[in-house]
Amino acid sequence: MSTTLSITITICGCAILLSFITGLLTRNCSTVDRLWSILPPAYVLVWMKDFYHNPRFVIAAALVIAWGIRLSWNFGRRGGYAFSIKRGFIGEDYRWEHLRKRIPNRIAFELFNLFFISIYQLSLIFFFTLPLYIVGINDRPLGHLDIILFAAQASFLALETVADNQLFSFHRARKKPMHAGVKRYQAGFNTFGLWRYSRHPNYVCEMAQWVVVYAYAVSASGTLHWSGVGCLVLILLFIGSTVMTESITASKYPLYRMWQKACSPWLPFVDMIFRRNARRKFWKALD
Repeated sequence: MSTTLSITITICGCAILLSFITGLLTRNCSTVDRLWSILPPAYVLVWMKDFYHNPRFVIAAALVIAWGIRLSWNFGRRGGYAFSIKRGFIGEDYRWEHLRKRIPNRIAFELFNLFFISIYQLSLIFFFTLPLYIVGINDRPLGHLDIILFAAQASFLALETVADNQLFSFHRARKKPMHAGVKRYQAGFNTFGLWRYSRHPNYVCEMAQWVVVYAYAVSASGTLHWSGVGCLVLILLFIGSTVMTESITASKYPLYRMWQKACSPWLPFVDMIFRRNARRKFWKALD
């Protein structure tokens, strides 16, 4: 095993301990959320020492670093890095509080914190980044597929940025007095921009970027590779997260059940023809 790979495995192990201990001591489980956008760029920067001569790795790594900067910025503007001298980090994803209520037993929740929040998710971050290490150890020349993949990753990154900006702008706009009586804002969930065609366009673009990262490993090695397990498990995690997020949203906003019938959860246009009547009913309800 190379030294740089050993270093990143050690970083992953330390991150797991940090996440569990801070969650245990502070009852704030969002350490994993704060690390989510930091660890992949950290891993590729460590590996860069061995693979700086590999153009496929360097370009893909640069895009992952751009992904991390963008995601950190988006998380920060939503209060994810809010800090108090007395309490430490105080920003926490609302879903952890929801799960805390569903798992009221402290011991049971801390086991959940250890195995799911800390070990599972932080190991997953390592494994969906690992295809870039596979890219680095293979020196096949760049081909047409790589150019397509670079363009695809950059496009998905740009679209995710647009989707997150639209969501952020929506939540700011709905608090303004001028929108107090506007049903489309007061419905409580975004139906503007990309969100008009997909209930989770940001999730779609996020998953797609890591599928592309795996595709780099396929292009570099010339064969399907076991490291694809990382992006597959990530997709399963997003599916589970979507189910939980939507159950919370539907419990808060009555019209969301109608929107679930009217709009595809992920891929736009795929089933829109079958949702025409539901979409008409939904837009009529907003009139």
